[in-house]
Amino acid sequence: MLDTIAIIDYPDQTALVEYHSAIGDFGFLQEARDRVYNYYIFYGYPSLFADGVDLWPISTWRPWLTSRMAQPSPITLNITGGYDPGTNNGTVTASFQNDSANAITARVYFVITEDSLYHLDPNGHEWHNKLARDFLPDEIGEVVTIDPGQTADVTRPFTIDASWDETRCNIVTWIQVDAPSREGLQAGKIKVMDLVGIEEIVVNKIEKSVVSLINNPCSADNVRFLIELPLGTAYEFEIFDVLGRNVKTLNGMTTSDREILQLEMNHAGRNRVSAGVYLYRFVSESETATGKIIIN
Repeated sequence: MLDTIAIIDYPDQTALVEYHSAIGDFGFLQEARDRVYNYYIFYGYPSLFADGVDLWPISTWRPWLTSRMAQPSPITLNITGGYDPGTNNGTVTASFQNDSANAITARVYFVITEDSLYHLDPNGHEWHNKLARDFLPDEIGEVVTIDPGQTADVTRPFTIDASWDETRCNIVTWIQVDAPSREGLQAGKIKVMDLVGIEEIVVNKIEKSVVSLINNPCSADNVRFLIELPLGTAYEFEIFDVLGRNVKTLNGMTTSDREILQLEMNHAGRNRVSAGVYLYRFVSESETATGKIIIN
């Protein structure tokens, strides 16, 4: 079973944890079993828990993930810490910054996972990745409340068991609202060996966005972006509706170090879009940015 912990601004940073929750299974962990049976209702194997719900059937997995990927997170996550390979001990700190206008109360979790484990299961499953090894300190997590613009720092000590390969271990952390919504707000992971001598790893948003909306809310025929990138930088703009459907894609190249791009919000050259909230993703060779567009 896989637990989709949260969806953040970039698809390659979606954090997953593989649980083997049946007693006697390869890689069985009691904490993982307790999390599954105490938190969720599932339909069988394989299962994908997303925002606290078991998505079923399997055909629903990809549409859900595609839609959720397009939703920017209200949280910026930084991971810091240290690890001593000589003692197998370390400390990890997750800093969750509230970028929204409202206070956020949610629960923070940590889990050590291990990759590239070979074991032939009766169902033919051979390779196991992101397999849960140890929750820090347990599967219950810790509730935090973060005021707008403020940051909650949560620190956990950890130990890498001698039977695990430390070079294949990651620490996954996430922040998730309790029931009834169980919405995943943000997540990230870091390799344990990357904590050796590393003071800070930024796993989400760039500090200063290279793209910003000049007018928001705005009308469908006058959406203006300020782009601050070197002259001659190639880029791609994609705009989606809240269901993750592509509304517009634009490829271009900057004509100055600071320019204004004006767009018309229409469906592939047809009718203009309806009023509402839309999501954009900007990608260049060096930078990525996401955000919301409010059409009135």
